[in-house]
Amino acid sequence: MMSKSKEFAINILNGFDELARPEIQNALMAKIWNYIRNYSHKVILKKPDEEIQIKLLKIYKIFNEYFTDLDMAIEIKKSEALGSIPVPNVGKMAEIKKIIESDKIKALELIKELGL
Repeated sequence: MMSKSKEFAINILNGFDELARPEIQNALMAKIWNYIRNYSHKVILKKPDEEIQIKLLKIYKIFNEYFTDLDMAIEIKKSEALGSIPVPNVGKMAEIKKIIESDKIKALELIKELGL
């Protein structure tokens, strides 16, 4: 059975794969990408959990602000949908609200899928 930290690291790798794979049009580059992804998967499985946890903390530090803003954007949308006073589209709050504005339908589907 895989540890939670390894499972999480594999999920991160799969997320980056989902970002990159649709953009890779060249067959040679696709083979290289698949090799690197598969190799990375094997490396993650071999690494000690302690090392993975330290690297996951670094990843958390890098992405935490974005996901905090994403959570805030979701909460703003939910509260506005329930009839609260709309948050003004100025400054930092305007930037935060735009995070899920790009494609409302996809954003709402993802929010439902995440159970938020």
